[in-house]
Amino acid sequence: MVKLSIITVVYNDRAGFVKTASSVAEQRTFYSEIEYIVIDGGSKDGTAEAVAEASGGIDYWVSEPDKGIYDAMNKGLRAATGSALLFLNAGDYFVGDVLSSFRTAPAFLPVKYIDILGRFRDRPIVNERVGISNCHQGIIFEAKAIEYDCTYDICADYQYFLDHGYNKKIMMLSSLGHVFFDAVGVSATRILDRDRQIFDIRRQRFGLIVAVVYESVPFLKRCIRIILRK
Repeated sequence: MVKLSIITVVYNDRAGFVKTASSVAEQRTFYSEIEYIVIDGGSKDGTAEAVAEASGGIDYWVSEPDKGIYDAMNKGLRAATGSALLFLNAGDYFVGDVLSSFRTAPAFLPVKYIDILGRFRDRPIVNERVGISNCHQGIIFEAKAIEYDCTYDICADYQYFLDHGYNKKIMMLSSLGHVFFDAVGVSATRILDRDRQIFDIRRQRFGLIVAVVYESVPFLKRCIRIILRK
């Protein structure tokens, strides 16, 4: 059985962390070879205390200031000893049996989220030229000597995915459950910055023409958000 390192990064989100950690503990009943790593950014709201309270189910944790979410993820990467990696940040959680059919990385996990219209939806698999093919929380990565580029403070996960040479053809795990993705995060509040970073990564990887062509979808989504706000 492959050891899977699940990494949770958190900062000032006690309730989100407790929900995530509880789901990881429950998932161990379906998949036993889990190494759980928690990187707290020096929270001041009681999160660090909650991590300490849950430490019996955590293999490695630290609470200290960091330089942002991807710096924290890199800390988790360096601490991980598994041959497979899954990033499940505070507020994201497993629902039901997600991992019992897991055998080898890379693999996609089914992901559900609540969209801008308040609908509960499946996260679709998309072409890697559009953006990251699956939600970051729905990808089990191979453990390689690859780290996040912290110059992209919102979308380094997209570059991290491409650095592995992955695409949308990765096998989807036949799970009875799913991962719930908490869509209320930095990328959801800094929409324009997020899209600019994705455009820049896409341009560098696939060329300017491809970057411009695939920009049409995020542009349309931004327009829809503006209309909905009005």
